[in-house]
This record gives sequence, structure tokens and C-alpha cells, in this order.
Amino acid sequence: MKHKILSLFFFLSLITSPVFGQTTGKLVGKIVDSESGDPVFGTVIIVRSIKAATRSDFDGKYELNLPPGEHSVEFQMIGFATQFKKVTISPGARISMNVVMGAQVLDTVEVKGRGLENSESALLALQRKSGVVSDAISEEAIKKSPDSSAGDVLRRVTGITLVGGRFIFVRGLGERYSNTILNDSVIPSPEPDKRIVPLDLFPAGVIKNIRVIKTASAEDSAEFSGGIVKIETKEYPDTLSLSVSLGVGKNTQVAGHKFKTFNTGDINNSFGLVSKKQELPDMISGLPKVIPFVEGDRFGGIPTNLMKIGALSFNQEWSPKEEDSPFNKSFSISAGNSFKTERWGRFGILAGTTYNRSYNYREEANARFQASNPISIYLKDSNILRPLNQNNLKIYGEEVLWGNNLNLAYEPKIGQQFFIKTLYSVQSDKTVREGDGANYIDNFNFKSTNLSYISRTIFNNTLGGEHEVRAFSARPHKVEWNVNYALAERDEPDARNQAWSQGGTDLANGYRRLGNNPDGTRYFSNTADTVRSQSLKYEIPFNQWDGLQSKLKFGISNLDRFKHFEFREIAQRNFTGSDRDVAYPIPGEVIYNPLAYTNGNRKIYERASGNNAYDASQALRAAFAQLEIPILAKLKSIVGVRYEDSYQKTKTYDLKNSWNGFNTSYGCKTNSEEERLLLIRANICDATNVGIGELRTKDKLPSGNVVWEFAKDMNLRLGYSQTLTRPDLRELSPFGFAAYFQADRIFGNASLQRTYIHNYDLRWEYYITNTDYIGVGAFFKNLSNPIELIGLPVAGSASLVYKYANAQQATIRGIELDYRKELLWWLRVEANVFFIKSRVDVIDSKIYGLITTGQVDPLSTYAAYSPTTLNRPLQGQSDFVANLKVDVFVSKSKKHNVGFYYNYFSDRIALVGSDGVPNAIQKGTGTSDVVYTYRHNDRLDFRSSVRNMMNTQFKITQTDPLTGQEYVFQKYRTGLDVSFSATYKL
Repeated sequence: MKHKILSLFFFLSLITSPVFGQTTGKLVGKIVDSESGDPVFGTVIIVRSIKAATRSDFDGKYELNLPPGEHSVEFQMIGFATQFKKVTISPGARISMNVVMGAQVLDTVEVKGRGLENSESALLALQRKSGVVSDAISEEAIKKSPDSSAGDVLRRVTGITLVGGRFIFVRGLGERYSNTILNDSVIPSPEPDKRIVPLDLFPAGVIKNIRVIKTASAEDSAEFSGGIVKIETKEYPDTLSLSVSLGVGKNTQVAGHKFKTFNTGDINNSFGLVSKKQELPDMISGLPKVIPFVEGDRFGGIPTNLMKIGALSFNQEWSPKEEDSPFNKSFSISAGNSFKTERWGRFGILAGTTYNRSYNYREEANARFQASNPISIYLKDSNILRPLNQNNLKIYGEEVLWGNNLNLAYEPKIGQQFFIKTLYSVQSDKTVREGDGANYIDNFNFKSTNLSYISRTIFNNTLGGEHEVRAFSARPHKVEWNVNYALAERDEPDARNQAWSQGGTDLANGYRRLGNNPDGTRYFSNTADTVRSQSLKYEIPFNQWDGLQSKLKFGISNLDRFKHFEFREIAQRNFTGSDRDVAYPIPGEVIYNPLAYTNGNRKIYERASGNNAYDASQALRAAFAQLEIPILAKLKSIVGVRYEDSYQKTKTYDLKNSWNGFNTSYGCKTNSEEERLLLIRANICDATNVGIGELRTKDKLPSGNVVWEFAKDMNLRLGYSQTLTRPDLRELSPFGFAAYFQADRIFGNASLQRTYIHNYDLRWEYYITNTDYIGVGAFFKNLSNPIELIGLPVAGSASLVYKYANAQQATIRGIELDYRKELLWWLRVEANVFFIKSRVDVIDSKIYGLITTGQVDPLSTYAAYSPTTLNRPLQGQSDFVANLKVDVFVSKSKKHNVGFYYNYFSDRIALVGSDGVPNAIQKGTGTSDVVYTYRHNDRLDFRSSVRNMMNTQFKITQTDPLTGQEYVFQKYRTGLDVSFSATYKL
């Protein structure tokens, strides 16, 4: 790795010198359309006195070498009035001249780098001229904040809430209703049970900007519900750029205490990757997956001696170790340049890496409940909550976030551009969980220890191009294309569990080994999600009847997605005595020692009963046509239609039966609920497997947006669109498992249908200056068959089961307010608030009546869905969300800056209740951060920050329907994160 980095910087050093002498100067700038705000590529720039000329590129940028002196410069473009500018060039100087083509003169466009949309003013200008409702956050704003990942950044955008630090809710709709696009390409998710990419996988240091598109247009994906999150990585600069940053910090709940962790192998873990030591031993992984690791008999299986060798090949560490409290560390470096030759054109490069390693500790209280009623649980108001289990956890966590990006571009001539954008990001969590609780179903107390390591990776590579096509004498047409490959993986190797119990005769003797599952059990799971996609777009500019600039855009795209998940469980069996004889705290290193396996006193085996894998795929073909045309000079419309043909399939199966593609363990494909029930009754299909998840849809989805600039610097926007969201591939799989002792299980549902959505938007915008802004918006959404996660208490079980299901319908309406203003030279305030109301009609009242009276077949999918309430707010939706940012500058030079950040969300449903159990409600709370920045000069700055400085408590509760008493479902505090960093820029 060191050699590669050194080689890169050696290469960059070779291209730092200009290719021309210092006797000339350089005129540079950007050309934009006054009506749309878009770059105007193909504009001819002429200096007649010296017979010099060039053209603007796809970014609207140009550069022209000129001798010293005063020059008259012409800017010519078909459809626009020619503009004349005067400029004075000095030897070796770089003079910027930005030009707005059209009748209206806009504010000066600031040119800071190749990508240009990296400052707050540039993104606000882009938002102003956009045809859709959007909000964004720039690289400039990201640098000022204490945020380390895309998820942290997005929680500051209007209408966005962050859940679990990783997943976003847009306009009150859960993470499964959002879509993430990286560099204009769809990316897969490493999570086995989530459809959206966890945004903590994207380090803030590699991001140029993030835009949240809130109204649909035909050229965007139809899977648009709450919004589309578009992440764009940094572009190569025009001149040599080098930035190095170092940081250190600590969490207050880690400081001053011993920290518990465990060994995970080699240096791979330092970068968030899985080491060889953690993987399933070759003795087992080398066997065909249809052969479980179980000792054989005369009918087959694994020989006894090989079973012993296999047992010895596992990591024998079962207990955590203590170490001094560690410091958080961060490092980033990026370098880029571009150079131009007369013969070969322009080349550009940007390479960067960012690394964060942080430690956290929290004490978490958890409890689960069931409804009890001597008459019927359907008499909800008289139900009483009875505890299923209670678990107090001490959680020690170590997180690594390592991101790398490499962007290459080649422009053989103006109007022809090729690029390769590559991102490789790794995020890992090493966790020690120590539990102390009670199981109220089987009446025993327990202690548990869980060691887990999860590594998530995303590799995304996009090859694309932008090309101008000269057609007749009109403005050049534009062709955009890209070919994308993306791979997301999640690897959870060797998750180890120990458990002790105290109950019955043990009450006087203390805790004893549990002696059965999950005590002494190891779990191995991995997910691989691959996306291959291609897209082609063609844009034709033309003049409408009054000569106003218009665009016709159409295109096609193709996406193929493949996902595989498997889970393997290695258990223990004792043949001498009982593990119940082993008292707490004798650790696993003692009772699971290698001698016990070699002398035959103890054996391991693979627990291979039931489904433990799924394969899934999606084929998506799409086409769109979109027309952007001014109706009047200040009234612009964007109308279009998108067609999508999607086929999804998920097969859930047992690995040991995977050799037989016709085996019914793959699931039964049925065309109706009645057919499925008949096959189950005939013992052809397994009742626990609701079938192969298969969904084929063909949709034509219209959209329309109108932008009216009815007064100076003011816009009024109207929008309507039809969009949808499909079940994720995982959500179509009935597979489910518990990650650790007393953990909840989540199951999919092969009968899920896609959600269809009607979206209505209205927004007023006032652009006071190029950085000051006021916006007021309202929206309404009508959802058919929204997908929700519901809780299902299982008789005789101390934990809960969760399952995805379609509700009947839902509506959601809201108001968004956004305010950004520099009130004084030393004070800038940015605030946004978000009010929302939603209603989900969970199930038809007639079907509910049949369920409550026992008239539904117990094997029916409806029978498993017994909602506590027939209507409620959407899961995860807060009625009120607010963000506040206050910047205070100590001097007019603005070298010293103190930024205060506050984020608040109101109560929201964390988990939906069922069988008389009320919804679990996450209580509303706020978090506050403070950042101090000192800019020593243009090259060196220092920053210190305190995140969560009020040490907010996060709490989820359930309320007893009869007594009104609140019970804790989950609660914890995360502590304060204090950090210091320095950045040097060349």
C-alpha cells in the first residue's frame, strides 16, 4: 500500500509544471445558461486580434492562453446573443471570467474547482434552476461540520431523519422507501435485511456533494418514494491539489475505563477487513456445501478423526480481554491534478484515502413484552403487558471506516469526455456484548457474552462518457452513457456466544453453564450483492415558439442484480458429564479446550436443520422520455413518462439440499393464496416456507413539474408524479435468524407486493442572495400496499419475531420550512423544520373481523398478521423534525469560527405492535454539536469538535393499555465524542 501511494505522488509530481511558458497568461471561466443555470457547452470563445479561439466543455468551462495585454473576447453560441468582454492579461497570471448567456444577468458564478458544485452558493444556484424540488449539502458545508460519514451529513438536510446512525428517513418514509445513487449509478446494499445502503459506509472526506431529490422526474429511477439520495464523489481539480488531514479524539464513556475487546487476527482488521483467522476453517469451507460438517456413520458423513482436526482449527478465544481506553484516530490524504497537451488533449486525476477508527461504549437496557387478557387480547383497552424477557447489556464497540476513491478523466478534444470513477469503502464493527437479564417464559436468570465482527464493503466502478453531437447548425446535442459494476459484501465470521443460567435448583448455587444452544455456538454468515447496469441518454436542445431554450431528453437503462446469503451454525456437544456442572465465570477457553476434542469428551457439529440460505435476482429494463420547455419566459414545465419492466425472484433453501434445484426446500411457487394452502394441506409444500418469492411488474409512470419565477428571485413549484417501491430481495425471503442470545428474529415474506405511490408537491422559494434563502413547501403522498415491519410474539418464546407485510394503504402529508441568512457579519443562522402527519390503514376491517373470530385458516398468511391497531402513523415517521446551525465569527477575516449544530426529532414508531401488544415508540430527543475552526492561512487550518455534547438519552417505550404505565423497550446513551484535527492543503 505504501509503495502504491508513493508511486501515485511521484506521478503527480511529474505533472505539476505547466506545459507552456510563463510569458503568456491564461483566461479561464465558466459559461452558464441564464434560464436553466446549466453549463453551456460548445460556446465558442474568440480573440480576433491574435486569431485565437476555443470552446467550452461539458462543465461549461473553458481556458485560453493569451499574451500579456488588453484583449476583446467574444462569446458565441447558437440561440444566444453574442457577448463581448474586455480582459487584461498579465504574464503567468490566471484570470477568471465567468459568463451568463441569455437575457437575464445572474449573480457571479464562483469557480472553485473542476466539479464546481462543491460550494454552498453553487449548490443553491443549482437548486434554484432545477426542474425538481431538491435539497443539498456541499463539500464546503461538510468540511465545516463535525460529521464523519454521509449519514451524519444528511441528518442536517430539511425533511431528513437519521435512524440508528446509518439509515435515513426522507419525508417520514422509512429507509426502505429511499434510493441511493452514487455517481449516477445504482449501488447494492451489503445488509442482508435492508434494501438501502447504510450511509455510514461513505466517508465524508470523499464526497463532493449530496443532493436529495424530492419530486420525481422521468429520467430518475421509478423507485422513488421519500426521495433519491444522490452522492457525488470529488472530481479532479484544474490545478495541482494536495490535502492531508490528521485527527485524534475520544468518547467520554470510553475515557478513564478499561475497554474490552478480542483478538481478530492480522492487519486486515485494522482496515476493516476479515482475516484468515476469522474465516470458517478450510477443513469445513473446503467441503461441498451440500455436505454438512456432521460426524458420519455407516451411511456417510465426516470421519471422526477429521471432525477432531476440524474442531482444533477454530479460534479458541471465547472471552474478551481488557486494555487501556483507546483514542479515536483519523487520517485522510487526497491529491489531484489535470494537464493539457496540444496533441493528446486533457487528462485529469484525483486519488484519495480517508481512514477513521473509533471506539465506543454504552450500557443498554432492553425488555420485550406480550399482551395478556383473561377474556381476549382483542379487547385492547383492557390488555396488560407481561414481560417476556429483560436484558441489560454492556456493549463495547470498535468501528473502522476506510474509504478510497480514484477518478480519472480524459478529454481528447472539447466536447468529447471519458471518465472512470472508482470507490472502494470498508466499514467494520467489532463488538463485545455482555448481557445480564431474565427469561420470564422459562423462569431463569441469565448472563451472556457475545463476540462479533462484521465487515461491510462496497466496490463501485463507473465507466462513462459525455459527447457533443453536431446536428445541422443548431446547438450541439449531448450524449451521456455509463457502464457500472458494483459489489457490496457483508461478512460476519465466527460470532461466538457463551451463556449461563440461574433458576430452579441453581438459585442457591449461582449461575451455571446453559449447556445448550446458543451456549458454545459459533455463527458464520456472508452476503454478496452484485449490480451490473448500463444507461444511455440523449439530449436535444431546441427553441420553442417564442425562441426560448428547450430540451428533449430520452434514454434507456438496464440493470441486473444478484444476491446470495448463507448462514452456518457450529454447535457443541459434551459426552462426559454435563455443562450444567460448570459454574460461572469459568470461561469457554477452559471447557472448550483442545484436549476435550482430541480425547472425545467433546465434539462439534454443524447444526444443519432448516433453511439457511437464499439466492435472489432482479432484472430491470427501463426507458424514459422527458421534455423541458418554457411555456412563457418565466414559466417552465418538465413533463415525461418512464417505463419500467421488473422481475424479482428469491429462493430460500437449506444448503445441504442445494444440489437439487427441484427440491421443495427451495420453496413452492404458487399463483394464489388458495393454491398455496392446498399444496400445504397435501404435504407438497412446507408450511414454514411461504414459497418462492417472485414478483413481475410492468409500469408506466408519468411525472410533471412546473417552475414559475413569478417575481424577482422567487420561484413557485408544482409537481405531480407516480412512483413505486418494490420489496427488497431479502424481504421476499422467509429466512430469519437471531444474531445473539435473546436477540429478535426478522423474517421476510414471499407474498409481498410492490407499493404504488401518487406524489403531489408545492413549494415557494426566495433566493435572497447567492447564499441566503427562504423556502416553504407542502406535499401529499398516497401509498397503496405500503410495506411495514411488524412484531409477532410467538407462544412459548422469550424473544420476538418480526415480519415484513403489506398494509392496505397509507397517506402522508407535510410542510417543510427552510431559512438561511447572514444576519450580521459575525452571525449566520441556518434552520429548517419539518411537520408531517401520516396514516396507515393496516388491514381491511372485514378480514380483521375474520381473524379475531378465528375464521381464517391458521396456515394463511393473513393469520400471522394480527395488528394491534387498524390505523396508525407510518413506522419510523416523526411528526416534527428540526435542524439548527449557528455560525459565529470572531473577526471580519473569519479566521475563527464557532459552529453550533442542533438536531431534533419527535416521537416515532420504532416497531409496530401485534397480537394486542402496543407499538414501541422511540421518544423524541435532540442532539447538539459544537465545532471550532481556526483557519491559520490558505493552507493550514485546525478544528476541534464535541459531538452529542448533552449526552442525549435514546429511549424506546411501550405503554400498558390498561394502566397507562410506560415500560422501557430499549434505552441507552452514547456519550460525548471529542476530537481535534489539523488539515494542510497545497
